[in-house]
Amino acid sequence: MLTDHRSRRILVLVFLLAVVATASSQARTLVLDGALSSSFHVKDTAVIGAPTDQGGIEDFTYHLVPPPSATSKTSKQTISNYRHTAIPPPTSTQERMDTYGNRILELRWKAPRGEIKIVSEYDVKASVEFVLVPSTAPYPVQTGALPADVARYLKPSEQVQSDDQSIKNLSADLVKGTKTEGEAVTRVMHWIVDHLHYTLEPAGYDALTTKREGKGNCQNYSHLTMALLRAAGIPARLVRGRTLGKSWEVDEDNGKRRWTAKWGEGRHAWLEVYYPDQGWLMYDSQAYHQFVSTRFIRIEVGPDNKAVHTDGLILWATRGSARPKILDMHIETDFTQDKDVVKAQKSESTPKNLIYAAALVAVPTVAPSAVPVPAPPPAKQTPSPAVPIPPTPPVVAPVPPAPIPPPMVAAPTPPQTPKSVPPVPPLKPESFTFPIAFGNLEFPREIRLFEPVKTSGKGQYSLEQNYMLETAEYVTGDTLYAQAFEVDQPLLLTDLSLALHRFGGESGELWIELYEDSDGPGALITKSRPVRSAAIRTPANRYEWVPFSFEGGKTIVKENRRYWIILRFTGDPIINWFYTYGKVVSPEDGTRATLAKQVVWNQILNNEFNFRLRGLIRE
Repeated sequence: MLTDHRSRRILVLVFLLAVVATASSQARTLVLDGALSSSFHVKDTAVIGAPTDQGGIEDFTYHLVPPPSATSKTSKQTISNYRHTAIPPPTSTQERMDTYGNRILELRWKAPRGEIKIVSEYDVKASVEFVLVPSTAPYPVQTGALPADVARYLKPSEQVQSDDQSIKNLSADLVKGTKTEGEAVTRVMHWIVDHLHYTLEPAGYDALTTKREGKGNCQNYSHLTMALLRAAGIPARLVRGRTLGKSWEVDEDNGKRRWTAKWGEGRHAWLEVYYPDQGWLMYDSQAYHQFVSTRFIRIEVGPDNKAVHTDGLILWATRGSARPKILDMHIETDFTQDKDVVKAQKSESTPKNLIYAAALVAVPTVAPSAVPVPAPPPAKQTPSPAVPIPPTPPVVAPVPPAPIPPPMVAAPTPPQTPKSVPPVPPLKPESFTFPIAFGNLEFPREIRLFEPVKTSGKGQYSLEQNYMLETAEYVTGDTLYAQAFEVDQPLLLTDLSLALHRFGGESGELWIELYEDSDGPGALITKSRPVRSAAIRTPANRYEWVPFSFEGGKTIVKENRRYWIILRFTGDPIINWFYTYGKVVSPEDGTRATLAKQVVWNQILNNEFNFRLRGLIRE
């Protein structure tokens, strides 16, 4: 157990590592060329148990929001053949339209008993055209000319506190000097992606909490982005929908690099920004500008998540303490057509973290600082002595030139003895004594798909689905995965832990291999001690740190170099490795994948695996 002062030292080292990793990467905007298009069938299933004990459930309501068709200048979603079934049939079904234009179905059962199964199905045609959106909308936006159903998205809301003074100050600083709405929006989006990092368990979901903590999930990213935009007089609204677990790719430089974008399968939030000359344009402030991919299903819109959390909402009434039991929640997709590769036509060196864009919006070269930095005091200047201007010489008769004296011969300079540079002492394992730990350390130990139960009155309760996803890769199959890291000072490695869950497989062993860098894993450096597959015991819906020991190996990781972690195995283990969206401590290209039978490390993932490196440094 580390003491308090050591814990503080660890936090400092985590921060330093993040600085080193960011500085060594080549983050930028990838401007895409071409189109994505997909056709698929969706089947969404929920199975819920209604108990008969503890007072039973007197009244039970399940909400569905059928996804609408939607079109913007770059992204299009067409929904057809929507239908739903419920077993047993509900006592009543009511349909209504909320104030934001979302269609809501309320399925209600009186005194249900046993299992309730609700299935909704529909067909989706989704497409993205990566084209220039020719907006000339000036900034500031003429808010008085906006339609009423757009202007309401300028107002603050419970989770989007655009009237807070700190939000207003930051927003004004970001958009200062911009001439078009596109420039202002891009400034805000760049600041968001460079100042937040992703976590599945934030302290809160609203804009102010997000700004204070500097991290959050998709709600946090969207709420803070919308707060900054609304404070700048730009209409922005939340989109609540789903993402699919199928990846898509960006081909850069004819296959030399293939950027792979993949999201977890489940609930997701993003936003739309209104341009007077273009209408609503789609953004995901984590990664996508002026579009969202064909893996996004748009379901409902509104001012913030508190206002639009209806799809999947459960309400019930009981005389006792009975609550429904979630037996199954899953979504199935069947793709009939899928164009999932586009090209990177060009790139821009901003922001610091990687984003994808349908088109490049030019912004002034020098962007304002989000936090004002005081100017350094002016350097003291020593006045130069005045040089008198000589008078114009009189015109005189020419004088013969004086004889040129012989050149002077300089005395020889005695040879200088070069100063000796002391040799750098070798790194000795016994000089490493102070324990540290760092890495991508935050992940949910338990995957919970619902918020805590809420009560709205005596015997009245609600349960809503949250945005927690099981973002993990199956890493004991035919694909190899590699995760990079860098340190800012030498470190004697003692163990590496990975956030894993074992689904099955009793035979075989797992171990970690550490590699040098060669634009991907290069030469093998060392291996950890093996861990038996059967010894990895993780409860259902939980991920745990699984340590792999390097004790006794005397492996010293040197500063300012990139290293790669690869998990290897024998036997039949079925293992998932948890990951986080975006990059927390590694470079933008620091997560790779390749087929095990044909190793080419050109596939770059948009996530970062959770790992914890522990070792000793010199005091």
